[in-house]
Amino acid sequence: MKTSREDKTPIQDLSAFHESASLRAVTGPSLRPGGFRLTDRGISLGGFSPGARILDVGCGTGASVEYLRRKYRFSALGIDMSGSLFRKTGEADTIPPLAVARAEALPFTDCCCDGVLCECVLSLVKEPKRAVEEFSRVLRSGGFLILSDIYDRTGCNAFPCSPATSSGCPSTLRSRPFIEALLEDSGFVLLAWEDHTRYLKELVAQLILSNGSPLEFHDLCCLFDSGCAGSPDLRRTRPGYFLLVAQKMTKRETVHG
Repeated sequence: MKTSREDKTPIQDLSAFHESASLRAVTGPSLRPGGFRLTDRGISLGGFSPGARILDVGCGTGASVEYLRRKYRFSALGIDMSGSLFRKTGEADTIPPLAVARAEALPFTDCCCDGVLCECVLSLVKEPKRAVEEFSRVLRSGGFLILSDIYDRTGCNAFPCSPATSSGCPSTLRSRPFIEALLEDSGFVLLAWEDHTRYLKELVAQLILSNGSPLEFHDLCCLFDSGCAGSPDLRRTRPGYFLLVAQKMTKRETVHG
């Protein structure tokens, strides 16, 4: 039976949607467009050695951590600001190492990771500049950041709030120039940027078919376009989905290229 707007509870928070049963029913444990296909693509673009230490920021259920440990034999671990999705089933030695922590305050020492994975999470972070600084801090020199997320393909509002003053900025649909500026400010060099909007379109279609109504996704888009982004008029944005790989360079390499 189709659900009317009156019967649905509007989405009030993007993280709540991320933890919703309706999303899990469509995506499975990956909770994102593209699933493990984009995870594999990102890993293929990075230069990881066997046993590499990979941190999954915003790991959700921990599915990607488990996947990286099983398929690639990486020493993978994950953090998420909410532990409500952590999977506790299975034998003790098969449960991946997961911890509750915020992207803006990673509980790890400097330069301890070979790679940071952040899949469909940065758009949920209130302090994106601080989060990217933390990614850089925990990565060793030459380490790789694999980032996938929703973005605004129009690029019209390049800086909904400038990277230098983005602390406390609500979740919003951010542009490629904004994201690239965050990376550059934190000492990253962009190696690859790929548009994978087709995966987002597939997810939208699946959500509509699963729920019998596009209202939930419409409410989600309104949240992305709220706050410092200005008007909630969705006609001013073109939601897309990207995958990027960036490398942390030393200050000397960053300055002198």
